[in-house]
Amino acid sequence: MTDCTDPAATNQLRREIASTLRLDEFDTEAYHDRPYLRAALEAGFDVAELASAHDVSKKTIYRAIDHHGLTQEQPPRNGTARWLWNAPPDAVPGDD
Repeated sequence: MTDCTDPAATNQLRREIASTLRLDEFDTEAYHDRPYLRAALEAGFDVAELASAHDVSKKTIYRAIDHHGLTQEQPPRNGTARWLWNAPPDAVPGDD
């Protein structure tokens, strides 16, 4: 994922999304549109990238996904499960 705290990185991500989805221009409100959101997720953009590109929180993107009836795995809301979800893969022992 691109570091989108930098405006140049955010603009690059927006150009990448627009190019990949063959959009004439990037619309920061497009996440409200079901076909756009589905296409972006199917193209491989993750929730964090979409949130950064649209200047919204990941929770906002997850809500839009739910609103449109799209399927996307969501992080647990609290506790140990949330910690494990956010942990780097090598921090959790398991099958390699």
